[in-house]
Amino acid sequence: MPSGKAIRGLFAFLLAGTLMWTLPEAAHPAETGGPPAEAPPPAAIGADAPDAYRIVVLGDSIGVGYEPGAAAESDLYGYADRLYEQALLRGRAELANYAILGLRTEGLIRQLQGAAERKSLPASALQDFSAYGDPRISRQAETVAAKGPELLADLAAADLVAITIGGNDFLGFIRGVLAMPAEEAEQTLKADIETILNNYAEHAETAVRLVHALAPNASIELSDQYLPFPRQTNADLYDLLTGSVGQLSADLDALAAKLQAEGIPLRIVHIGSAFAGYELSMTHMFADQDVHPNQNGYNAIAEAFAKTAWNAYVKLVPADRGTAASPAAPAIYVDGKPLVTASKPKLRGGATFLPLRDIADATGAQVSWDGKTKTALFRKNGREVAIAIGSKSLRVDGAEKPLAAPAYLEKAGSERKTYVPLAAIASGLDYQVVYRPKLYTVFIHS
Repeated sequence: MPSGKAIRGLFAFLLAGTLMWTLPEAAHPAETGGPPAEAPPPAAIGADAPDAYRIVVLGDSIGVGYEPGAAAESDLYGYADRLYEQALLRGRAELANYAILGLRTEGLIRQLQGAAERKSLPASALQDFSAYGDPRISRQAETVAAKGPELLADLAAADLVAITIGGNDFLGFIRGVLAMPAEEAEQTLKADIETILNNYAEHAETAVRLVHALAPNASIELSDQYLPFPRQTNADLYDLLTGSVGQLSADLDALAAKLQAEGIPLRIVHIGSAFAGYELSMTHMFADQDVHPNQNGYNAIAEAFAKTAWNAYVKLVPADRGTAASPAAPAIYVDGKPLVTASKPKLRGGATFLPLRDIADATGAQVSWDGKTKTALFRKNGREVAIAIGSKSLRVDGAEKPLAAPAYLEKAGSERKTYVPLAAIASGLDYQVVYRPKLYTVFIHS
């Protein structure tokens, strides 16, 4: 049970005129963290990878993955990151995140209209971000709003568009209702909530139609909403608003049925029911008086999106990093399955190394060994990768590529094994290699 002080703090937060966020100076919805030296960054959507499953994320701070106290991009790990990892379990995948902190549905509509016109917009063309009282919010919005042409290209190539939007549309109204005496609050809620819900549904429909026009081959997933305060704050109002959240969800289901009948593949992701009754354990409301999801909440949102997309969700846990004195190699998935090898992977120079035969088995490549030059040659699907013991580079179809760490020999019992960098060989054989820093895991796909 939260303390009275915590409840009063949350109540004060909801009544505040601005969102009291601590934001990273350069927050941007992009890949976070630094990969090991072995792993190249993921290709941008639209790159030469025709078989990749392409995800575009739109919406507000939930899409960004914001949590209070985030000091850098590498601190952010939201539902979009987890959704991307679920896609990586299934095949090649790419992610482009255009979510904007503080965005409302009207701002999303203008963002999409700008993309349709190939415009690099200023943030002020979307909505007034200055009201939040933090220039860093405006700077993040400026960065993303300017990417209209890139958004247009990414939507045209998208297979899935995931959207979280609406929290900023409702929060001001909820603050106002909370400030009223109980009887007035109930009357105001009953009098105004239907209009507010209808306005949101209309804006959501406009946004979805724009998305479909720009991403004609993509499935569209739009989330409903969870209550931005717990029952312990105001039980009567909580119960009333629970009914409104249910009505909003029903309205979105009706919208999805309407648009599906027109051939627009919209599906509603029900996150409101997942949070109901668990707001304090799935958000920062108790600890930080902040309505954003914590890691439990983002995991629940990702699970709802993934089950809507694929009817399945695999809970992934961070791999063991070992110790500073003895760091462990990252976990490795090859074509969606954990890599199991006879020899334990080893971390050297930031790269994961395995013996020749283990890498050949993992990639399905043919491998030959030239004892005179101490060079291994991997072949698959017309590509050749040659790597020599001690060399600081390898050759991919004859072209030199630098290595973070060279191949080496290691004695194992009565034999000596040649260890080579897995990701470098896999990339050379045209596998997609994606490192996910929060999971300390590498996903490799043919």
